[in-house]
Amino acid sequence: MRYSWLFAAVLLPSSIALADDRGRHTHDGFYLRGQLGLGYTHSAAVGQGVDLALKGGAGTLNLELGFAPINNFILYGKLFGTSTPNPDIEVEGVTIEGDEDDDVASNYAAIGVGLAYYFMPVNFYLSGAVVANQLSASYGGETEAETDTGVGLHLGLGKEWWVSDNWGVGIGAELALGRIRSGGNDDWNVTHFSLLFTATFN
Repeated sequence: MRYSWLFAAVLLPSSIALADDRGRHTHDGFYLRGQLGLGYTHSAAVGQGVDLALKGGAGTLNLELGFAPINNFILYGKLFGTSTPNPDIEVEGVTIEGDEDDDVASNYAAIGVGLAYYFMPVNFYLSGAVVANQLSASYGGETEAETDTGVGLHLGLGKEWWVSDNWGVGIGAELALGRIRSGGNDDWNVTHFSLLFTATFN
């Protein structure tokens, strides 16, 4: 018993170090991801007797908030938006290029739920989400027209590097597919692909 204090002196710092290290470079608990990038959007009208599409380069913003019920497996809510300034218009196979002075934009927004899985220790992830989505057109920053709500699927992947105990940054890619009603007899098929800078707290 005389030496019990010595064992305590040796083991206590080790226990504290292990406790402090718990959760470091581990995908557990609270999850927050922000992504910003550039991509390409193609929105095609179907069922209205006219071969019509809007297409062009787009800026993309993606936010995800959730938690990991088990290590590396994450459930999250998703908020996604992308905007194509001055999109090209394709009518019956003929493309009319957008004018930079027009100040118009084609916008695609989505909200939904998804899951992600990290393959460790390489810190590579795959993700998928089911969303409700909508198309809109704006002029001068004001919404001029919008569709009804549709459904869509978002698929993503990426690679991150740890920059602190819980923060990782990296690059990712996302493919968004959607089918949206426009309020009449016509639908819109949306395809969007983006390359993203990603920052994740987990």
